[in-house]
Amino acid sequence: MDIVINLLIWVHIVAFVAGGSNSVVGPVIGARLASASPDQRAGYFGVMNALSQVGKVAMVTLLVTGPLVLFLKYGGLGGASIWFWIKMALVALMLAAIIYGGIQFKKSQAGDAAAGHRAEAAHRVTGLAFLGVLLAAVFAFG
Repeated sequence: MDIVINLLIWVHIVAFVAGGSNSVVGPVIGARLASASPDQRAGYFGVMNALSQVGKVAMVTLLVTGPLVLFLKYGGLGGASIWFWIKMALVALMLAAIIYGGIQFKKSQAGDAAAGHRAEAAHRVTGLAFLGVLLAAVFAFG
């Protein structure tokens, strides 16, 4: 059983890194969109759409592997510390910011410049929450 749990933890970490890369790359690409030529914008949007798909798969993976590890390794929520609950609140914030940012990004692709600014703000919130999740996880799980 230890091998299964360790593999689940590994998959969880890989998904966290894959999804978290969007928090780094998204704002970098977003900052370049305003001054990009139409061809460059199409390329940037293509990259962001591909990263969005990776992020969706990563989030689903995290939402499946996290509870599995929690119950298989720790026996459930009984010993969850305040840091665990902080982590979960930040995960919820990340999920909300990702959904909101994705909606706004699609609107910006259709030409809504204000939606592009809202998408950038959502990316920043996601990035900060990502860092908070990582910090809280360190304290929650040592």
